[in-house]
Amino acid sequence: MVLGLADVQLEHGYTKIANELLERMALTKLSPIQYRIIFVIWRFTYGFNRKEHALSSGFLSKATEYDERQIRRELQRLERRKIILQIVSPGRSRTISFNKNYDEWLNEETPGNSTLGKTPLRTSGKVTLGTPGNSTPQEINKEINKEEEEESLNNHDAFQKIADKFIQRRARGLVLSKKDEESINRLLEDDIPLDKILFLIDTVFDEYKSKHRLDYIAKFEYVEKGVLDRYHNEKKKRSNLDVLDEIASKYETE
Repeated sequence: MVLGLADVQLEHGYTKIANELLERMALTKLSPIQYRIIFVIWRFTYGFNRKEHALSSGFLSKATEYDERQIRRELQRLERRKIILQIVSPGRSRTISFNKNYDEWLNEETPGNSTLGKTPLRTSGKVTLGTPGNSTPQEINKEINKEEEEESLNNHDAFQKIADKFIQRRARGLVLSKKDEESINRLLEDDIPLDKILFLIDTVFDEYKSKHRLDYIAKFEYVEKGVLDRYHNEKKKRSNLDVLDEIASKYETE
């Protein structure tokens, strides 16, 4: 049996990496999963001539074939070592960039240095002593920061679940366009329960009638409209039923 050769040609695309970075990476102690993550980051940043890109943990999980929870842990470890940089905004995929300034890299993790999902607070540097039973300004700020962080992570988690559902059902490519991300963010602002959104995404795909093999749902904007149409039609039906129930109960009491 003769095995076919992979058709690997520079003409099909390539990722431009400085030799100095490759040499430094060869001297850097990383786990196998961390190397895989960095390769994917390079592919979707330097491979497209950009310094950073939105990469969800779900996408990285599919690209590396590692569990998503493990991906998140390793991202934080790479960030603590300052090998990568992350920006997490409410309702959006995390933006990841590779830190090419290798002099800043740490050999070991430094606990407490991760900025993942945190919102910086402005403080004057002064410590205010409180009285028993009363919260100090520092304690209040800590609680506010905790709530903001939880909200940010919840929004981020919702965005990822919707993005992963769309990518899974579309089954054509693992990368979201900027317009796809904008559509998902708009949908998150409509106060529709997340489980309802995920259910309706499946409904939109299940009810789509493809005319031929090249006819498929490619953009999330189509899904966004489908979800909104179905959700508000359901609300209208429920509202009409409530009115009918009210009229019926009125006649029953007369």
